[in-house]
Amino acid sequence: MKCPIKIDSQLLSSLKVLSSILKDDGSILERHILLKNNWCTATNGILSIGEPIVEDLIVAPNGLLMREALAKCGASFSITQLPHTLEIKGGRFKAVIPCMPPEDLQGTFPDPPVASLDDRLCTSLKAVAPLALDENSVVTASVLIHNGTVTATDRKVIIQAFHGNDMPTLVIPKIFVKLVIKNKIPFKSFGFSNSSFTIYLENGGWLKTQLCADKWPDIDTILNHPSNRHPLPENFWEAIDAVEAFTENGWMYTKNCKICSHEDQIAGATFECKVPDDIVFSSNQIKLTKNWAKTIDFTAINPNGMKCIKIYGDTIRCAIAGRI
Repeated sequence: MKCPIKIDSQLLSSLKVLSSILKDDGSILERHILLKNNWCTATNGILSIGEPIVEDLIVAPNGLLMREALAKCGASFSITQLPHTLEIKGGRFKAVIPCMPPEDLQGTFPDPPVASLDDRLCTSLKAVAPLALDENSVVTASVLIHNGTVTATDRKVIIQAFHGNDMPTLVIPKIFVKLVIKNKIPFKSFGFSNSSFTIYLENGGWLKTQLCADKWPDIDTILNHPSNRHPLPENFWEAIDAVEAFTENGWMYTKNCKICSHEDQIAGATFECKVPDDIVFSSNQIKLTKNWAKTIDFTAINPNGMKCIKIYGDTIRCAIAGRI
């Protein structure tokens, strides 16, 4: 079957989206996509993506090769569906894409939409996304959606951002967060089940993830513990930037209204800044809050009696533990 493609085809754009969860050396699921019923879908067993397309095909090609072929064709191309391959032609270029039987590729379907969703969720996910992924525990490998907030931690830093959408408590993998924040299409709605969560987009597409089964501990007891915050000191970020290159592994010290690269102030660099004495912090951790921080408590206390730094923005709050 030959399928002529119009110049305004969005198939390549859809394949670029789907390829973010494909692997050239992965399993069959991670290499192939399904084109069926004017939909283009892909799944790797944890993450799934669906994109509406105008092409009327029923085929399961190697997704990465098909993307590369379409990228070489230019604005106009055609697809010929053969028994076990796709032939893609554009101008002087032609490629033959291997396919598997579409009936052998397990399809993936989104959760039915249950409520509207806006881009405040994406903004909040971007705020917590910089915390590193650690698959050794569910807490460090996931993000908690709960009571209108999203929360992430690496066990040394906790960041919680308010989004305000009415959603159930969900524990989503951090790898899904990376996929979501790369998306440029506005959110429309969401659906969920006991084991999965789907975000619907304004263009009709959707992003889906399997949920983490384990529950989170009560992080709010740390974040809600009383603190004595003050406006961020003047020149604070200027001081961080000036001193950071002179530090050992990013650790900074405060003494005599200065931020110092070394505890003894003999070596390295210092920068005058009105901060409390005898605070030790990591520049890498502090800089996670640079885009939104407004107030800070350098000497906050956790419920367990340990010291920490707490930082607050308009809709975001953070607790940093460590060498304090």
